[in-house]
Amino acid sequence: MGQSIVRFGELKPENFTEGLNNAWITFSALPYSRQHSSGIDADIVISATPTVEIVDVDLDVAINPQYEFAYSIGTDNKLKMAFDKTKYSKASAIETLKCISITYELGHLEANGGLYVAIARNSLGEEVHRTVPQTLDQLKNVISTFDDTRSVDVSGFLSYQIVRDYRVS
Repeated sequence: MGQSIVRFGELKPENFTEGLNNAWITFSALPYSRQHSSGIDADIVISATPTVEIVDVDLDVAINPQYEFAYSIGTDNKLKMAFDKTKYSKASAIETLKCISITYELGHLEANGGLYVAIARNSLGEEVHRTVPQTLDQLKNVISTFDDTRSVDVSGFLSYQIVRDYRVS
């Protein structure tokens, strides 16, 4: 199996939860990742910050001081990053993580016909939109619509990445 690298800034924070000891952010699923178990798989590497893998039930257990973050990934392939809520706010945790990369194993990829996905990123490299799988002709219309309706003097420019759509088996 191959590997992929993605930055936290490329994933969308989907949910924020505050527990007694910790808070945690649930990020969107790792793109085209292999199916994870609900246990500890030990196949994800998070660079540049001390982390430890835990199971979901331990997200609110005090984090060993040698680690800045604890993470859990379940069968939905969504990464949950827990942190001591006295050290970080939601905003400061996202800011700290956004340039940190995650290396993970890809699943078995099978091309989904002639369909592609367009990913729009703002001038900071953060994902602002991901299309549903479409043909290249359909994606041209989506991209031109984004470009024609976006105020670049306020929001900055968009860059696009077009990726073939895959099913993971």
